[in-house]
Amino acid sequence: MRGSGRLHHPPRYAALLKPSSPSFSHSSWLAGSRSDPDAYIGYVFLYFYGLERRLMLQENVPDADAVVAEVRRLLQVYGGNGSFKRYAGELLSAYQLKSAQLPEKLDLEVEENSYEIPIMLKVALGIRVRSGDAIEPDLLLAYVLADPETRVRTPARRAQTLLRQLFAEAVEKQYPNGMRVPAAGVRKLKVNYRACSGTFDLEIRPFGGDLPDITNRGEPIGGARRIFDDCTDRLDDYSRMLGRSEGLKPTLAAVAQLPLGLRVKNCEELPGQPLSQLQELSNDGALISIRQLAVLAGMEPDKIAARAKQKDLSGILAAFGYGNTADPSFSLKSAKPDELAMVFGLEREAEANLEPGDHYRPMLLSIMLGMVIAFADGLLHPLEERRLFGKIDEAPGLSRDERVRLKAELKVCAADASRVADWTKRIGDVPEDRREDLADELVAIAVADGTLHAREVSQLEKLFRLMDLDQNSLYLRLQGSVAPQNRPRDGNDDLPLVIPAGIQPPSIPVSPAPPRTPATRVDVSRLEAIRRETRSTSSVLADIFLDEAEPPIELQPAIEEIENGDAPFDGLERRYAWLLLQLIEQEAWTASDFERLVRGADLMPGAAKQALNDWSLDRFDELVLDGEDPVIVNASLFSETTPQSPSLTVSVEGMSA
Repeated sequence: MRGSGRLHHPPRYAALLKPSSPSFSHSSWLAGSRSDPDAYIGYVFLYFYGLERRLMLQENVPDADAVVAEVRRLLQVYGGNGSFKRYAGELLSAYQLKSAQLPEKLDLEVEENSYEIPIMLKVALGIRVRSGDAIEPDLLLAYVLADPETRVRTPARRAQTLLRQLFAEAVEKQYPNGMRVPAAGVRKLKVNYRACSGTFDLEIRPFGGDLPDITNRGEPIGGARRIFDDCTDRLDDYSRMLGRSEGLKPTLAAVAQLPLGLRVKNCEELPGQPLSQLQELSNDGALISIRQLAVLAGMEPDKIAARAKQKDLSGILAAFGYGNTADPSFSLKSAKPDELAMVFGLEREAEANLEPGDHYRPMLLSIMLGMVIAFADGLLHPLEERRLFGKIDEAPGLSRDERVRLKAELKVCAADASRVADWTKRIGDVPEDRREDLADELVAIAVADGTLHAREVSQLEKLFRLMDLDQNSLYLRLQGSVAPQNRPRDGNDDLPLVIPAGIQPPSIPVSPAPPRTPATRVDVSRLEAIRRETRSTSSVLADIFLDEAEPPIELQPAIEEIENGDAPFDGLERRYAWLLLQLIEQEAWTASDFERLVRGADLMPGAAKQALNDWSLDRFDELVLDGEDPVIVNASLFSETTPQSPSLTVSVEGMSA
């Protein structure tokens, strides 16, 4: 502050007469532009006293408009001083009342918890009461804020715009026809203006003393204050979340704490448009890591590994109508930060954290065990996926959102087969009275693509053991599992059993094959007819069990070594090579002997016959097996004139399917 001395507040003119007074500095300030914001505020008050007397004590002031304009200018420069701001505002209001020059629109910006209700606020309220008009929400809120008894908490200060919106909605809901106060019995407004200088008082009677004053009554201020407090409470969570963000800048996590009607609108100006990104992720079915999802929501990505934080993340997304597959309330375990998840749309925005219904977890376990079977062959076939989707659609007791969530879980697992491995550990959670039904469904999934893979059979056997179900019941189910709509539409009514490379019985001895004779031209149409015949439905999985009463077939001893040459079984997996080596020892086999021999190789009759004939057609353009009972073996394809093949020694023992 400038000047050689200081005036006491409130400053007095008499102080200027003292020898040590800073009169020169005050005079310099008056002579200047009176716009220095660093000037001593006492100089401003002394100048203001003169303007106050001119407006309030003189009648018909010719330059009144200029004086009013000067007071407003001083407010802009020195309004940072609370005392000056209050006194200058009261002067302007009092002059408007005295001169009956009310503005078309009253200024409703008030200081909270004023010492008393501002004059113009009283006037605005009185005008509405006298005319019978409703008190609009903004005016009512200004009244509440200015009342000395109102407690204004941090959320109301931190989110003023949102508070105004909530307050207006609440008032309109509680008073659909507007808040009106009857004028009868209300005292009249009297304004007693006490000068800032303390040198005079002036009584003003607005509108001839006929303006009601409701500021001394218990209502409407009591009801309005209750609405205000309720709106402040509804902003508590938003205010706390906003306080954690850098620079008090709103994030998706903060906006999610707002009441439902304010969320979407207040997301429009968030940096990066996170709500639009969520919508794109949901529409595209795209995958995103949990860490990236946390960044999108405005959370700290380094802390998202904690289960509680993942639950918070899910709550934030649900507040805008989105779910995610990493929600720990629905998942088997917490996700790792870099683990991928899928975002999907919910039926509506959620007001609280989502929780699964009674039917969700059993169905999730059933679906995931189905995925274990579907992935046993290393590939989720579209028909298998369709079967699982259909199971979800038909499941009773699930909500619309739970069905969407299950399908999203399935898609995420389809992108990463390793996610389903842990579900076999939960098979003990399947109730005993549900295990037979689950077994039926697992078999149906295994054959949904029209192909029964050996790994699928092996995985089914494992699950049946874990559920304490009879292994024989698995084979009975497999026998009747292939429905016509699941079979290939190429004339092949059999269900092929596919044995992948790497799953082969070790040490199968293969005898030397005769030299290959020149290929004979065949009737292609007749060959196709024979081929279809060998794939008849009756041999799909017929009669799984062996008749214990029939004597076992004695297998030929393994040939320890075959000399080098062209391999007659080239391209044939070892278990089939071993089986074919046994079959070519006879020209014909009865159906029962053929079945026992095939099962001795841990294969199924229909599928084995098809596999051998397919290989033979590709290699020799002829069938190696023909007929049903007996089964004729075309051993001439392996005559002794065939150059000898390299030795192939395999042990029959320990052969696995």
